[in-house]
Amino acid sequence: MERHCPLGLLRGLVVCAMLATPLVPAFAADAADTSAPRSDPAASADAKGGADASAGARDNAQAPDERPAQAFGYDQVVEKAKALAAKGYTPPAQIPKFLQDFDFAQLDQIQYRADQALWHDAGLGFEAMFYHPGSYYTHAVKMNLVNANGVTPFAFDKNRYTYPNDDLKNRVPDDLGYAGFKLLHELDKPGKLDEVVSFLGASYFRGLGADEHYGLSARGLAINTGSDKGEEFPSFVEFWLVEPAKDGDDITAYALLDSPSVSGAYRFMITPGSATVTHVEMTLFTRKGIDKLGVAPLTSMFTWGENSLTRLDDYRPEAHDSDGMLISSANGEWVWRPLVNPQKLWMNQFSANNVRGFGLLQRDRNFDHYQDLDYEYEKRPNAWITPAGDWGEGHLELVQIPSDSEVNDNIALYWVPKEPVTAGQRLHYGYDIRWSADQAAPDSLGHAVASRIGRAAVVPGQPRDSIRVAIEFTGGELGNLVDANSVQPRVNAMRDATINNIQAVRNPHTGGWRLTFLVPTASLDSPLELRAYLADSKGGALTETWTYALAP
Repeated sequence: MERHCPLGLLRGLVVCAMLATPLVPAFAADAADTSAPRSDPAASADAKGGADASAGARDNAQAPDERPAQAFGYDQVVEKAKALAAKGYTPPAQIPKFLQDFDFAQLDQIQYRADQALWHDAGLGFEAMFYHPGSYYTHAVKMNLVNANGVTPFAFDKNRYTYPNDDLKNRVPDDLGYAGFKLLHELDKPGKLDEVVSFLGASYFRGLGADEHYGLSARGLAINTGSDKGEEFPSFVEFWLVEPAKDGDDITAYALLDSPSVSGAYRFMITPGSATVTHVEMTLFTRKGIDKLGVAPLTSMFTWGENSLTRLDDYRPEAHDSDGMLISSANGEWVWRPLVNPQKLWMNQFSANNVRGFGLLQRDRNFDHYQDLDYEYEKRPNAWITPAGDWGEGHLELVQIPSDSEVNDNIALYWVPKEPVTAGQRLHYGYDIRWSADQAAPDSLGHAVASRIGRAAVVPGQPRDSIRVAIEFTGGELGNLVDANSVQPRVNAMRDATINNIQAVRNPHTGGWRLTFLVPTASLDSPLELRAYLADSKGGALTETWTYALAP
């Protein structure tokens, strides 16, 4: 059983309440330094062909257009986006109403035939299959194939699908078009093709490493998420799939994005493996000013976990695609933020000037903590964003939306530039998304692997007027430290509040250390921002920094 609709609550988000919190420093990390520029000046870009003006960009991100057999490349998509932005926005044509009225069960009865996969039995290492429009996927996207001979439209063909009955097949227009596509490649089993990436719905796409199941999603762009004016959802309206080299290890796709505020050209180079990496390059042309531009957005689901004070009435201990946000900032600090399912909308900003990396992770990989044989949450991938070069001043925004359903994504994370986005701008960004089970943070630091929060146990008859926080740290040097004086707890609040019984004790069951403390409920008249980490006897950090907003 796989949830395949990433639109969820974010599609119809209404700002009902906002958590007013101070700007929390986005403490960050040692990350590989790359050199693609943040902006794409029009003069130099026009002279050199759009985003290829970023001469310092990662070499392998430029490789697809350098292949002599390719007759179409990113430059052409950039020019298409520029021309599109010069026109007024035209919404994409809608599919017939009867297909829009489908639920997912009905749409799932229409399946693409495996023997009709693009490049099937061609020995190219990759195959592509295409999604049928219907339900939430209300418009078709143009598909094109690129090879040494040029560009060829990939026309819709009903015979590539199996339908539950002939009546439905006959009602489907011959020129309906495709809703999106997925790519298949060998991952962990020789000779077996597995899905590695899927593009479906608005600008959503998802990736998989070996032995993983789809979970969180990325998006091409986020515009005004959480705004009381309503969020704008850009859509990919056209794709170009580049025929891969024989037995090649990567594949390239180009995309054209459009919305009322912006059009954009995208290059995706996908390298599958135990960790699948998506190299993303984009050039944007704004039609009008944008209040909040979300770059490299991720969306995920968190319904309840070990840190939930309340949860749905369910036999499973936890249910989430991701359990935390990780940030690597320019000052070398790494910050872990456990996710929550709040009682009202929470939006938190984290300073992220020259951010080195960020992502949503599923750290808990223990089946026993989920007990779900259908969704297998322990196999959900992490998505780690590594910016190419210096993105400049900006902040990360974490959006957490109340949800009572695992079907809906209720978590969003994206980077917002400090500089205003105005009409007529040309912007350029590059980044990698690493889809894997990797921790992302360096092995030299201890990691927060569990955050348990609940009412503190008391003597019978006494009021339960304190919240106990217990954070499990493992890894780094922690396993070698046994002396109680060698590990020092560090806890502080972002405003005046009482924090009691702070202590760090070795946990023989994990090989790490547990940091615990008490917060009186009287200190929680409003959300309390907390920071905590473990230090050595000289005050040096042994772990990443744990941050949390403890709610009333």
